[in-house]
Amino acid sequence: LHRVDRRQRQMCIRDRMYAIAIETATRANDMLNKGLNEHALGMALQGLSRYEEAITYIERARTTFSTFQGSESTYIADTYLSEGISYEGLKLFDQALAAYGEVYKRYVAIQGPNSVVVAYAINNIAWVFRRMGNFDQSYDWFSRALPIIDHHEGQFSINAGKVRINLGIVEYQRGNSDEAIRWTMRAMPFIRANKETTLSDQRWAFDTLARAFRAKNDPNRAIVFAKLSVNAHQSIRKKNSELAASETKALSNEWRWIYQHLADLLIEQGRISEAQAVLNMEKEQEVFEFLRRDGGAAIRNTQSLLNDAELSEQEKVEAIAKMPIQAARELTSLMAKLDRGEATSEDEDRIFLLQESVQIAVDQFEEDLEAFLENLDLAESDSLKEQMKAVGAYQTVLEGFEQKAAILQIASIADATHLFLTLPQITIHEKINISKADLSRLVFNALQAIEARAPDVNEHLQALHAVLLAPISDALKESKTEIIMLNLDGFLRYIPFAALFDGESYAVEKYAFALYSTVVPTQFVRSDRRSTKTVGFGVTAAHPGFSALPGVRKELETIFVGDDATGVLNGKTELDEAFDQRNLKRALLRKPEILHIASHFNLVPGREDDSFLLLGDGEHLLLSDIRRKKALSFRGIDLLTLSACQTARGSGDGSEIEGFAATAQLNGASSVMASLWPVSDEATPQLMRQFYHNMVTEGLSKAGALRSAQIEMLHGNDIVASLEDRGAIALNEAPSATEKVTFAHPYFWSAFILMGNWL
Repeated sequence: LHRVDRRQRQMCIRDRMYAIAIETATRANDMLNKGLNEHALGMALQGLSRYEEAITYIERARTTFSTFQGSESTYIADTYLSEGISYEGLKLFDQALAAYGEVYKRYVAIQGPNSVVVAYAINNIAWVFRRMGNFDQSYDWFSRALPIIDHHEGQFSINAGKVRINLGIVEYQRGNSDEAIRWTMRAMPFIRANKETTLSDQRWAFDTLARAFRAKNDPNRAIVFAKLSVNAHQSIRKKNSELAASETKALSNEWRWIYQHLADLLIEQGRISEAQAVLNMEKEQEVFEFLRRDGGAAIRNTQSLLNDAELSEQEKVEAIAKMPIQAARELTSLMAKLDRGEATSEDEDRIFLLQESVQIAVDQFEEDLEAFLENLDLAESDSLKEQMKAVGAYQTVLEGFEQKAAILQIASIADATHLFLTLPQITIHEKINISKADLSRLVFNALQAIEARAPDVNEHLQALHAVLLAPISDALKESKTEIIMLNLDGFLRYIPFAALFDGESYAVEKYAFALYSTVVPTQFVRSDRRSTKTVGFGVTAAHPGFSALPGVRKELETIFVGDDATGVLNGKTELDEAFDQRNLKRALLRKPEILHIASHFNLVPGREDDSFLLLGDGEHLLLSDIRRKKALSFRGIDLLTLSACQTARGSGDGSEIEGFAATAQLNGASSVMASLWPVSDEATPQLMRQFYHNMVTEGLSKAGALRSAQIEMLHGNDIVASLEDRGAIALNEAPSATEKVTFAHPYFWSAFILMGNWL
């Protein structure tokens, strides 16, 4: 009956309970049943968050009970308990405390001060004090409840675990992060033993751990536990998928803060894509997996994925929680038997054995917990060190280019951002006083504005320009730089540099851009650009877990020469069933210079066996197979284009972009082009056709061809985009159908990035 139990109960109530309660109350023939049914109706309304109506029926039940049992019965106490819960729901905390005070007084009088129901009432009083912000009184009341529950139910019981979770929450609020972690971790045994029935408790416990570790400046563990909290809530939503829309909205509003907390943690660490996906879960909009083009995700089934490092942290927690739950339960049962005077001598011997076993487990658990807490600080990555060393050595890379090129390295660290601009003869360093967390927020806000096709997008892009390009703009101008090769780290790889805005024009109007990775040696060699040495593959049909891509057929027909002879490339194309592994291998045998693939690609950073390209026959072509199998070599391919959505973004911190480019290049591809967000089915064919025309027919470099195509779309027409015809739903609310969004918006032309050999 205490606070956490009733929250879990609320999640499982349906409208049918409401109907049954009404019918039963109508048919009640005696005062006791009438009171019970009135109370049941009040509880049903309470479970639907209809608190004022609930109080009306609860008060009726109290009046009914009073007529035949007086004012001191357990039934009366129960009505005060339910009334207190409803007042909590209305945030009338003084009234809730008064109701729980009545519960406490009556339970003490009826069952004694150390009865377990008294402990439940104490727990509810403690929780109200917590909600009022009176954390010291809350802690004192929780501390009074715990030994009573431990005595009656055992310290590994569900209710004992709930009180420990509550103590952890309050200790965090009192600023005692270490104690918050200790109390909450002591609840892990009962959570581990009851995973499916403790989802509400998991939500609270993991959120407390996330906040406590964040307070201890341990963002990695904070993110792990914040993900677990969100996942617990997602499971609750899944179990309540039949709730009416109004109840679903209420549930979402009540718990919005756990999504926002996780998103905030991820943004601080530059994990932009994950933050966006988490906010989409909260909004019940499209959840974009890597390369998902359209709205087909079952939102309540979505979980926040843990990467390998995070899984290892979860495993540590589970290892600590390996307690003799069954022994503790048996001991509780035998102790109850002993209290009733029913225990045999064999039972007593069994109690002694179980007590010793449980004590050993308790001692071991405390040792393991302390060992876990001793090593809180995870090793921080040193990836920036290599990036910031010997930048002048890159000058030799630039000497062989006919076009004026520069290498821009950006290092975003805790309290500042460093720009290293390498020109053929000199390297310039600029320090900008903006922290990694603040810069990450600028990037996140810009991406949100782009994907929402927001009218104020240029304000966000200008804020980024002021940090990343403005400090070196004079040097770029004086050196007459045409190509900027970007050597980036982490979340900086998500930035569409072509779209950065200086207040008057976009960066693409001055420079071409390409990502330059030091992971693999890049051979800057220009290919022959024969239009016949090309091949295209695409998927239009839906497959399990992936929705249809209706725009792909038009894309390939626009790019490749067909019956209408309007395309640019003269190679062969294969769609759907014809796009199988055998035909892909056959095409690779002929070493095409350009390989264009329009399909879903699921990239899980660091997990090659879970990352795959969706083939047209539904087969998953694993990234690990692409890396290992000679028959899938990209050797001889001058450009691999992945035109499905977010092909350059996975669920990581930005490292997946370089990781995938490196995989493709190590496997033979000279360069890779991919997208940073779900691309438009309407705009992409036009952009791609112009890109290939510029590259193959006009002879421009790949970087120059992309820049020219982007500028043409930016300035070439005033076509109003058909928002309903897009292949993906944006992360934020899309403009209404009456608003005019043209292809000049950065959403339509700046999604694609070029990686590797840009010649």
